[in-house]
Amino acid sequence: MKIYNSNILLIVLFVVLYSIFIFFVEFQLDFDVATEMIVSSVFFFALFSGFFIARQNDRYTEIIKTISERDGLYSSLYRIFGMVPRIQGEIRKSLQKYYRKIINKNNWAYNEFNPSTTITDITDSMKSLTKEEGEKIENYNCFDGIWDVIVQLQQNRKKIIALYNERLLPFQWMLIYIFTAISMISFHFIQTDHFLVNLLKIFFGIAVLLVTLLIRQLNDLAVFGENFSNRIADDVLWVIEERDKEAIGILEKDLKEKIEKTKKEIEQENNKE
Repeated sequence: MKIYNSNILLIVLFVVLYSIFIFFVEFQLDFDVATEMIVSSVFFFALFSGFFIARQNDRYTEIIKTISERDGLYSSLYRIFGMVPRIQGEIRKSLQKYYRKIINKNNWAYNEFNPSTTITDITDSMKSLTKEEGEKIENYNCFDGIWDVIVQLQQNRKKIIALYNERLLPFQWMLIYIFTAISMISFHFIQTDHFLVNLLKIFFGIAVLLVTLLIRQLNDLAVFGENFSNRIADDVLWVIEERDKEAIGILEKDLKEKIEKTKKEIEQENNKE
């Protein structure tokens, strides 16, 4: 919400200042020079902004894929050990602690950048498997690659850290800001007294500003929205806390009550007859 409010304030301030610039500042440039400057500045702005937006979009795609993989691996570990209730209970506690931190800090990568013993705790739980518990699962193929999951989780953690830090460099930001400013100024190189044309210049300037803000939001991973971390964490907690079973139980209870109520109504109608 703070980022949204700051962007709105910036846009309003820009509209006021840019309108003053368009309506009260005059340039004396040859028409051919003015058009060449406009075409060149817009071309380079579109070229660099398009390139950086495409790169950040690829980054977002990889982040979504990596987060889905992480959550899927943790969920599968929990479900696989359903045959060993003791270990499943320990994994549940570890994952609850892991995802509660994400919700409390509202940061999907909190555990990757802060001390976390989740993978270690799960590994210790798996190593504590007794001989009797091992006999329960020895004939099930789903346990064959269980240690590979731990390796994948560790690799996943490193990948998240790398993707999180894959931001634009200061030199790249300098290019964006330079061509943003040149494009905004060049729109006014062609002078006119027509109000609608000047209004269009303001709209073009706003569009350039919005593209720059979009790049900044992509770079800061702000496009996910404020509730993204809470949603992905709650989805996993729904699995490990087995809320689906509770929901199904409630539905079954309601269904039984409705059936009983319908039976009683039918009996009452038959008795009346």
